[in-house]
Amino acid sequence: MGYVTGLLKYWVKGPFTNPVAFYIYGAGLLALLTAAPHLVQGEFVQMALEYFVTKYLPPTSVGQIIGQVLIGTFVAGVKWFVFTPRL
Repeated sequence: MGYVTGLLKYWVKGPFTNPVAFYIYGAGLLALLTAAPHLVQGEFVQMALEYFVTKYLPPTSVGQIIGQVLIGTFVAGVKWFVFTPRL
């Protein structure tokens, strides 16, 4: 039960206590998710452009910032939940 409540605390408190870390983590994940279909289709130049635009250029709306923070928080919380050793 402690790990489940820890996961919920991670998801709820994380974006407010350290949003920059989750923003950076979410930006990398979002860049990989948007670039991966182009790699599968063999469009390497399009994949590189999509990755660069998503990862390294600044966001154009508040929704992109919130989305990247939420993606980063969700994936980091699940990663913590799955890979933390239970005693």
